[in-house]
Amino acid sequence: MAILATEKVLTLDYWKFAHNLNVGDYIFNSEGELVQITVVQQYRSEECYRVTFDDQLSIKGDRNLSFMTENTRYRIQTYRKGVFRRPLKEMKASDLIKANLRNRNNRFAYSVPTTKPINLPEQTLSVPPFVFGFWYFNRRSNKRLAAPKGYGPEVYLQLKDHGYKVTEHRKVTTGEMEFSVYPKIESHLIPNLPTKIPNNYLLASYEQRLELLRGILHSKSRTYSKTKDIFRFSSVHYPTILQVQGLIESLGHKTTVTFDEKFKFYSILFKSKLKLVDNQDPPPIRVHHRRRFIRKIEPIQGQLCVHIETNGKNNSFLVGEGFIACH
Repeated sequence: MAILATEKVLTLDYWKFAHNLNVGDYIFNSEGELVQITVVQQYRSEECYRVTFDDQLSIKGDRNLSFMTENTRYRIQTYRKGVFRRPLKEMKASDLIKANLRNRNNRFAYSVPTTKPINLPEQTLSVPPFVFGFWYFNRRSNKRLAAPKGYGPEVYLQLKDHGYKVTEHRKVTTGEMEFSVYPKIESHLIPNLPTKIPNNYLLASYEQRLELLRGILHSKSRTYSKTKDIFRFSSVHYPTILQVQGLIESLGHKTTVTFDEKFKFYSILFKSKLKLVDNQDPPPIRVHHRRRFIRKIEPIQGQLCVHIETNGKNNSFLVGEGFIACH
């Protein structure tokens, strides 16, 4: 198979364009495990396609670009029994362009499971990940931290457990809990206070990334709706949205990004069977978290492509913002 040379692939050095990959580089497969590149071939293909999913993400490649797909029968069995008994079906772009992407109920016929959580090594971090995530999105001019209503006890416990001296100031009118902490979080980050989430946090171990996400979700009010069982994170800053989206996806979730035209902010929506906030009561994880449905496939102009092979069992690797497994 081959992807376009401009597609991004997750490596140990974060994202790289496909045309910058070399034999010996480490990338990740559909199981979230490290695999090593054994073959890289660049060539121009005149038969290229764009495969678009239901969340608007897309992957571009030549006619041999392929995915391990679920069909309608496979998904029904999964919903009923909670197990994968049938093998996934490999479908190439050249197969999909000929296939009917809707079933007889006019629903999407084929889907691709989201990747399992990315398995990265533990990082040495100057600020504990929960504390950093909460602090980064919660900084105020008075140097205090404010936990939204309902999140105060967990934030207080996290700060105390990580060795901070905490002075509590309750805001009666809003239900917020304000904290002064010593030493200041900034003191661990000087002289370069981050203007974005540092890559070493985004490339940390599964447990560290999970705690980072929990800290971020505790930094804002109404990040979780219990009635809809859905999480929402919003920001006006699109690069920040991309970073948080990548963090969430790296834990095995599927996200959807929306834009509010009236108020000019972006939102990430996702569901999780992981315990992320106290008022969440997630069901047990029986099967893989989520899936993306293949919505459209269309031919595009011929371009430079990169064929990649690895030493992994299924020769898969992760491409693009959604960590989509290609084969």
